[in-house]
Amino acid sequence: MLKFSGKTVYFLFLMFAFTSHSIAANLSNYKVQHIYSKIQFFDSLNIQDSLFHYVKLGYSECSKIDLNSVDSKDIQLVIAEIYYHYGDMNYISNDVFESINGFENAAKIFKKYDVKDKYSDCIFELATNFSKVGEAPKSLQLMHEATSIFIDLKDTAGIIAGYRSIGLLYNRQRDYVRGREYLIKALKLSKNTDDIESSIHLYVALAVMYKKADDLEKTAEMYKEALRLAELTNVGLVRANVYSNLAEFYKNSGKLDQAKLYFDKANEIIEESDSDYKRSFLWLNYSDYYYLKEEYQQAVIYGEKALHLCEEIKNRRGEFITLNILLKIYEKIGNTDKLALYQKRVIAHLFEHKDELNAQINELETVRFKLDKQNLIIENEKIKSQFEKEQKEKEQNYIYIILFCVFAILKTIALVLYIRLRAIRKLNKYITKQSEERKLLLKEVHHRVKNNFQIVSSMLRLQSYGFENEILRQNFEEAVSRINAMAIVHNVIYRQEKFKDIDAKSYLEQLVDNLNKTGDSRIVVSIQSEEVPFKIETLINLGIALNELITNSFKHAFTDQMDQPKINISLRTIADKTYEIVYKDNGVGIDKQDYQANFGMDLIDTIISNFDGDVSITTMENWNTVIKITFKEF
Repeated sequence: MLKFSGKTVYFLFLMFAFTSHSIAANLSNYKVQHIYSKIQFFDSLNIQDSLFHYVKLGYSECSKIDLNSVDSKDIQLVIAEIYYHYGDMNYISNDVFESINGFENAAKIFKKYDVKDKYSDCIFELATNFSKVGEAPKSLQLMHEATSIFIDLKDTAGIIAGYRSIGLLYNRQRDYVRGREYLIKALKLSKNTDDIESSIHLYVALAVMYKKADDLEKTAEMYKEALRLAELTNVGLVRANVYSNLAEFYKNSGKLDQAKLYFDKANEIIEESDSDYKRSFLWLNYSDYYYLKEEYQQAVIYGEKALHLCEEIKNRRGEFITLNILLKIYEKIGNTDKLALYQKRVIAHLFEHKDELNAQINELETVRFKLDKQNLIIENEKIKSQFEKEQKEKEQNYIYIILFCVFAILKTIALVLYIRLRAIRKLNKYITKQSEERKLLLKEVHHRVKNNFQIVSSMLRLQSYGFENEILRQNFEEAVSRINAMAIVHNVIYRQEKFKDIDAKSYLEQLVDNLNKTGDSRIVVSIQSEEVPFKIETLINLGIALNELITNSFKHAFTDQMDQPKINISLRTIADKTYEIVYKDNGVGIDKQDYQANFGMDLIDTIISNFDGDVSITTMENWNTVIKITFKEF
């Protein structure tokens, strides 16, 4: 009788648990379906704010659901649709990591139920996202897979989009042969459709690719075909775009009369459409055209108009191009005032571009780090889920044993303790392994930052080779030297495996060693420095300041007649958090008027003032130049 009662209680308990779980699951499924109906409604009306609200709400609800517990195919496909909308929403808002997350979750479900059209759309969008973060191999792999499915589905629009994207991806990798191959495939299909604009864009893309390969004959052929189709369309700005591209091609080929003809045609359409953005590029092209025609007065008029319009509409790229055109013009006509003014603005643009490039690189690295971290979390969740599943099964078995046998209870407790101790040891090993992996990831991040500094330096140096103006080229070289001074900090961090306080002496030695490679080998640089631990930002600023002083000495302090040119740098603590740097050289000495007019010295004054410091020039026996710098670290 007791056994019967115990079993009855156990089965009633299981039935109650199962019923409660089913009710909760049904409520969750109903909520997901209700949210999806809202998403469909607001998507059909194109009300973005409400659509985004319900997509976020739907994603939050779907994230709580264990798909293994959802038996209904229809519910799983509704969840996949919500994930797809979430990926698309974040693609629009340029959150690449969350966009990838949404499309990957949707793709898994669509693939599971063989919904090929939706699956191909997901991996197409994933390929586009991976291309954004520089994962070209992954992007190409997914794009090929998506295009293969489009071919199976006989989806012409999808095939054209796939071939075009693959061609452009190969073009980015400078594989122009395969790039052209896929663009030509897309063009052949596009010709058999009514989408004239698609064919025009493909002809222009092919023209650009042939231009990069220096095949001017094929370039001209592609532009002429684009022009032929553009004449058939009623979309003015599409025609204007073709006219502008063709005009620029003729301008760069030296056929200025033909260039002027198509610039004028583009101008008529742009004036009708009143597009300031396109007008700004047209005017800067007019300026360059008149420069090539040696009509410098007209070139100045259009250049200044273009510059003013670019500033007004915040067209930074157009502003930079226009400034470079005006530099050529004013150098030709000998207007030194304008030349100096615009040189400063070009340099300011380059520094701004460097900051934007660093921000983009950091953003890409952050996305990649998030993706790697997500993979680790997913793997961890799998282990945790498996572990919890095993624990749950064991605990269910223990309940039955506990109800019928006290002795079994004691034995079960011992078993549970044993299993948990093993689990803890296993978990500790896993945590230790994860900690080591994170350390490696941090090192990899610093290594990539160092490489990014090298890329920026190389880009600036390469660009400087294209300038004929020696002053501008020297300014670029000085910018490269400052970037290298910042990069050395990351090299010191990487070598000493410390990320907080960094030894100043080690940094100064590496900075001097790096500058010695490009300076006069006769110059002896000595360092007397205490081993002071500085923050990263403090050390970067000191490095830039000392870089300016050492570079200035290399350039101006020593003559060929000097037997023993020397530089001495000392760093010491003079009070709590207050330090003194004394920089000395035995060169020709420094003129205070030159000091006040020197950009490098202005830069040093600005840097040291940020640290509540002071820069002074003095004299000392046997040293013609002595500069004392005092500063505080906050």
